[in-house]
Amino acid sequence: MNKVFAKTAAVLSAAVMSMCGTFGSFTSIAADTPKEVTVIFDFGFDTSTLKPGYKSDGSESSVADFASYTIKAGSNAPIPLGTFRTDTHNFSGWTVDGFYGHYSGETYFIPADYAEDTLVFKAVWYDKSDDRQTHFTYNLEYDGEPVERPTWLKDEICVPGMIYEPNFTTIKVDKFGPNEINLTSSGLTDGKNKYKIGTKFVVTEQDVEFSPIWLREISVTYFAGDVDRLNGNSTVTFTKMEAGKDELGASDRFSRSGFNLVGWTSSIDGSTYEPGETVVMPGEDVTFTAIWEPKKYNVLFKTGNGGSNKKVEGLTDTTIICPDPEHTVDGMTFAGWKDSEGDIYPVGSEYMVKGALPGSGISLTGVWVNGEAPIVTEPVVTTTATEPATTTATEPATTTETTAATSTTNPGTTEPPVTGEQPTTPAVEPTTLGDANCDGIVTMADAAAVYQHLGNFDKYALSAQGAANADVDGKAGLTAADAISIQKFNAKLIDKLPEVAEK
Repeated sequence: MNKVFAKTAAVLSAAVMSMCGTFGSFTSIAADTPKEVTVIFDFGFDTSTLKPGYKSDGSESSVADFASYTIKAGSNAPIPLGTFRTDTHNFSGWTVDGFYGHYSGETYFIPADYAEDTLVFKAVWYDKSDDRQTHFTYNLEYDGEPVERPTWLKDEICVPGMIYEPNFTTIKVDKFGPNEINLTSSGLTDGKNKYKIGTKFVVTEQDVEFSPIWLREISVTYFAGDVDRLNGNSTVTFTKMEAGKDELGASDRFSRSGFNLVGWTSSIDGSTYEPGETVVMPGEDVTFTAIWEPKKYNVLFKTGNGGSNKKVEGLTDTTIICPDPEHTVDGMTFAGWKDSEGDIYPVGSEYMVKGALPGSGISLTGVWVNGEAPIVTEPVVTTTATEPATTTATEPATTTETTAATSTTNPGTTEPPVTGEQPTTPAVEPTTLGDANCDGIVTMADAAAVYQHLGNFDKYALSAQGAANADVDGKAGLTAADAISIQKFNAKLIDKLPEVAEK
């Protein structure tokens, strides 16, 4: 069986062309101006000696119906109805090439690139007294193993000169052989030519043994691959027939957040194919594995509080730099950008583009906290951690005194300022000033932890020790000013903590 997974641009084999037999033996390219072709019927006998038979409608056949006519190339030429006989011969049908036969009442396709000016149908006759016999037999085997013969399939004996249509139709065999494969026949072969069901040909003196052209029923499986962020199933399987033409799965066969399906890899030959490409099915089960390409996003940063939105381009699974909102709000400090999961990313930190559901975009919202804080005028360059702190408290921060923060309403605000109770006086003594996440060192991640604590206290509350360590702006209580002091210290704009205001 053919195991090469061929694209339909290639012809299965030269013999396949001969399967068309009945009015479709050629593949042609239409000419710019189709030529006129004269169709002629040659009875081979003096027509005055012909004895008419009867048509299927009961009327008598007439030679006059077989007058010549013209038709454009690229069209179906009709063969008139009518049967005839002579004293010595019986009429069987018509042939153009002496090999394929056609009955009256059928049509014959004239290719658009037909080179001749005429097309001649020659009548096929056989001698009534001819005692020669041509045998047509059928051999049903698959890979050397016999297949049970249907009762309707009969061997035939014909006389040379007859037109013969093999007594054959589709045969289906379920669970054949030790591997229990399903088989379907698709036409016949005499070992040299291939014939579609319904093909007719002129009988010669040559005996012919036909064998079915067997096609396997195969499983075609589509596999999304061992990937994450899939929306739905990762595999789907269909039943197809070997050598059949079929379109591969489209680009929406599977859904994966942040990625486009751009192709398939065949398990048989490792070749890649485009979604929706028409291919010829192989002779064995095949799996097509999805090829994914990251999507390109314009990540939207919604500043809020009257600021302009920002857009930063990035591919799935790559990082982008969180922009500066480029505006200020009296009485408030910008704490960072909050994503759909509630994580807050400081200005200048890296944000990993994780992708979104198909048809959706990615956006982060600016987080503003109440309170004035010193403005850093020098650029803050991070040489260590740039991602938001991942350390979260396992117990809520303990305080000895709390105070309610004042909520300020500002026109255009899309993210409300932080409200609720915030710790002002640490319950424990600091160990390492600035070490908000209690990892033993002071980095930009500590500033991020403070911003997260202020912006989403329920999710990112610092531990009691972290809150004590982070209170470094010289004033009691955690505010955005403490995060800025840690940023200054990390950027070497100040040389120690806590920060002491200049007198």
